[in-house]
Amino acid sequence: MQLTKEQRTFIVEKYFQAKSFQQVIQSFQEYFPERQSPTKMTNWRNVTRYRTKGTSLNLNKSRSGRKRTGRSEENVRKVQGALTENPQISARKNGLDVTKSTFYRIITLDLKWHLYKMHVRKAKN
Repeated sequence: MQLTKEQRTFIVEKYFQAKSFQQVIQSFQEYFPERQSPTKMTNWRNVTRYRTKGTSLNLNKSRSGRKRTGRSEENVRKVQGALTENPQISARKNGLDVTKSTFYRIITLDLKWHLYKMHVRKAKN
């Protein structure tokens, strides 16, 4: 479980007061009894990040992880153009170099179109 902003600040402040990670761990246990105290290595990383970057917060939180490029503006325009030309285009054989799952995501999330198939039923006599 990640440390909160308050907990990270507490670790840095206590380290600069005590200059000992062991005392930081003990103080952390007393101040936050409901949470298991972070290890010495976690505390060291937290303090080192504060010294090098000026903050102990995770600066990459909003942009971490794999970048999703399938639903780019270019692909949305391609799919929209293909569907306006031929509304019955197949998602698997779309010929746009767009995967089936990306094709469906673009249709439903970006274009707000909902796919359906007409079912012909026999009339009851």
